[in-house]
Order: sequence, then C-alpha cells, then structure tokens
Amino acid sequence: MHWADVVANQLKDKGGPHRIATGITPSGHIHVGNMREILSGALIHRASRELGVDATLYYFADDFDPLRKLYPFLGPEYTEHIGKPLSEIPSPGGDGGTYARYFLGPFLHSLEMMGVCPEVLLSSESYANGRYAEATRMVLDSREVVREVLSRVSGRELEEDFIPYNPKCSACGRISTTKPLAWEAPYVPYTCKCGHEGKADTRTDDGKLPWRLDWPARWYWLGVTCEPYGKDHASAGGSYDTASEISRKVFGREPPTPLVYEWIQLKGKGAMHSSTGIVVTGSDMLRMTPPEVLRFLIARNHPSRHIEMDPGLGILNLVDEFDRYEDLYLKGADDEGPNRDDMRRTYLLSLTKSLEEYGPSVKRLVQVPYRHLVTLTQLASSVEQLVEKLKRTEGLDDIDSVSLERILARKACVDFWLERFAPEEVKFRLCGSMPPEERAKLEPEMRKALEAMTEELASVKWDAESIHDAIYEGSRSRGIEPKVTFTAFYRMLLGKDKGPRLGFFLSTMERAEVLRRMTEALS
Repeated sequence: MHWADVVANQLKDKGGPHRIATGITPSGHIHVGNMREILSGALIHRASRELGVDATLYYFADDFDPLRKLYPFLGPEYTEHIGKPLSEIPSPGGDGGTYARYFLGPFLHSLEMMGVCPEVLLSSESYANGRYAEATRMVLDSREVVREVLSRVSGRELEEDFIPYNPKCSACGRISTTKPLAWEAPYVPYTCKCGHEGKADTRTDDGKLPWRLDWPARWYWLGVTCEPYGKDHASAGGSYDTASEISRKVFGREPPTPLVYEWIQLKGKGAMHSSTGIVVTGSDMLRMTPPEVLRFLIARNHPSRHIEMDPGLGILNLVDEFDRYEDLYLKGADDEGPNRDDMRRTYLLSLTKSLEEYGPSVKRLVQVPYRHLVTLTQLASSVEQLVEKLKRTEGLDDIDSVSLERILARKACVDFWLERFAPEEVKFRLCGSMPPEERAKLEPEMRKALEAMTEELASVKWDAESIHDAIYEGSRSRGIEPKVTFTAFYRMLLGKDKGPRLGFFLSTMERAEVLRRMTEALS
C-alpha cells in the first residue's frame, strides 16, 4: 500500500473531520526541500478524500516570525530590520509589498500549477484577528506547567519567572529584543533593548508565542489532526515532543497524527536552506520539469527516505522514470513486477488532477524520452522543425494536439534547464561546414573511421538503433575502436569530443546531409 494511503486509512479509522496542516517560515526562497512538506500533506489529503474522509488541507505561513539575521541574498539595508516580523519588513523586490509576501507569492503559484489548493493562513493575520487569543491565555495561565514541560523534555534551564510570550516592541517593531515581565491578563508588560517599555495585548498582534508553544496552540485553535514535519522537529526532546505534552496538559487535546519526513539534499552541496541561498526553488523546479514530475519525486519516495536531488543530469533520469511509471499504468506493460500496485498508485497520485479529468486522450499520449527532447530542442530552430524531427525519429505519422501541447510544454522546460542547470557536456550547437583547419586536425585513425562509416551509413536503416549498431559493429569489424569513430563524428558535427547519443543524433538529420558532411570532412 502506498504510504499516503496508509496515513489516510489511519485518519479514516479515527473518524473525522480531519484538518491536515503544513507550513513554513517564508524567510527566503521556498525551495524543493520545503515542497516535501506541502506535497506530502497534499498526497494524504487526496488519498483521504478518495476514501470518503472529510478532510481539509491547510498551508500555514509563519510570516509573523522575526528576521533572524542578514541572509546572504539580502542587502546591508536589511540590517535595521533584523528582529522584526517578516510581515512588517519591506519586500526585497522593491514592489511595495512585504518581505513574506515576496517569497510566498511564487510558491503559492507553484502549488496551483501542481494542482495543490490548500486554505492559506498567515500567522500575522491569525494573531491580529484574535485566533490565538484563547490559546495564548491558556498558555500564560498554565505557565508553571509549560515551564516544567519545556525544562524536562527539552533539557533547557528556564528562569523561575519565565513568561512564555514574546512581545513586539511598539517603538522599534522588534520581537527578538523584548523581555516579558509579568502576566497581567490580558496584557504582558515588557522592556526592550531599544530602551522602550510597554504593555502587549495578547489578544492582538502585539506579540506572539515562542515556536514550541505556538505550534500546539495552532493545533488547538485550528483543530489540526494530521501534520507532516521535518526530522529536525522529531528528535528526542525536540519541538514535537514538547508540543505533544503541551497539547495534552494545557489544551487537553491529543497531538495530530504525525508524518516525519527526511531532507531533500542538493547533490554535492548538502541540505537546502533558504537562509544560505543554497537552493533550487520550487518555481525553478517547475520551469525545468513538468509539475506532475515534482509531485512524482515526492510520491515515489517514502517520507522517511532521504532524497538527493541532482538538478543536472538527474533531471533527465527523473522525467524518464516518471514516463516509465506512466507507460506501465496506461499501457499495462508486462514487466511491472511485484511493486506494480504501488507504481500504479504512485503515478495516479503524481497527476495534478484525476485521470478522469484528463479524459480518454491521456491514453494516446506520445512519450518522447527527455534526453531525446534535449537533443531535438538544440537541433530544431522552430516548432515545425521539432515536429518533423519527432515524426522521423519516433516513427510517427501524426502527433495529436494533446500530445503536441505536452511536448511543447516539456520543450519549454528543457529550454530553461539548458540555460540554468544543464552540464556543459549535454549542450551543443550543430556546426556549419567543417573549416579546413579543423579537417586537418582529424587524426588518421578518425579519418579511417569516417571513410569506413561512409559505406556503412549509405545503406543502413535510418533509425537510432540501426545507426548505432552499424557504427559500433562496423568499427569493430575494421579494427577501429568505436570510441574513435564516435569522437570523429562529434568533431565533425559539433566541434567537440563528446555529444548526445550518436545513433539518435544522426537519425534526426537527413541521411544525405550526414553523408555530405562526411565527404566534406574527408576532402
């Protein structure tokens, strides 16, 4: 059974309705690693709804958290905003909006592209409109219990006069520089490092609860029954442990059904962090892969499994793997193996909408391997040329409108990937006539290889596999290393020693044009 269905069945057994919560602090670019939380919640939400469970998906943006430091992607002018809520700091884009909205906007658009439509809640608005008021009062009234739980479970030493509340200074606007002095319901008097003294009204956005208390308070007022969260919160004595005890002892509620997920790491760079700028944003991911492929990345990996993301060649493997799952589902391939049910379910959960919404045309989709599309995109100078080369290389008489729309959408992704993330080894440009000085540089063994291949390619069936076999076997039979022959072709056509898969590459060109170039190179 797919992992999302396992959780959905757990929720069904508990009755309903269910509220599935996800969220993050929009302190920087929201990256693919952050996407794991919202997509995990979305998959559970879809699986639950399909079981007939009354379930709602929420995305909670902690935009009332303070800016903690000057991140590498910020200018020095943001130094004065450190400690202020992200919802009250100007946008880095100079668009007149807020810091939080600047980073949330592209992310929410990405969710829409992936067919994820949660109810979006902002912590700044939730405090301002009083949603936290009752929970905040309960925390402050139970501050001795709170202090005992936090001290025992987390191992932190807290002061005897601990006040679990972070006032916002009404003078400098900072949250991180204030010290609460007492609980005088509904107010918390405070002092600030800026020298100001004031009184925060806990029924408004005059301040907020610390994270370890804000989390269970949110469970309480929102009625959260299931929440995915990162492994950093799941460590012994971590925020989930303290939140669970607070939920039971202060709010009288059992904590939500948990789902702990591992990190998505960037190949060669480790875990992605918005604060360091070492990220592949969700928006960038959706510009270089179709949206269902990003869903597939999350759906096919159990949350407990670490994912290493390679935005280079790994993207080609990921899209082709999605296509394999699609082919197995739509065409009922015989080699599905023992995991066929999970593979079929993974494919369905990866779709941005239900299979019924796609209609019967989905079963006629033309699949073009992503690697092939990378080659064709660099060879074709127009859509018409691309279609013509596709028909020739894929043996198609026609391409229906649904398939063409999908191919062109993927081509746009390939264009972006080639520009931003593709390794140099896959980039190329077809040369014009080979200059005399380059012909002179062809080594004798390479000239011998091209001479031999002139005969082979004159009569071979003009498709990728036949061309590849002819070059490989023809070279071997003449005592020439195939690698030498491949290099000779790449130098002749691309002016470099490596290139795309040669059989497919040559099959995209007219036979006569290839033979003409070979004759020219040998002249």
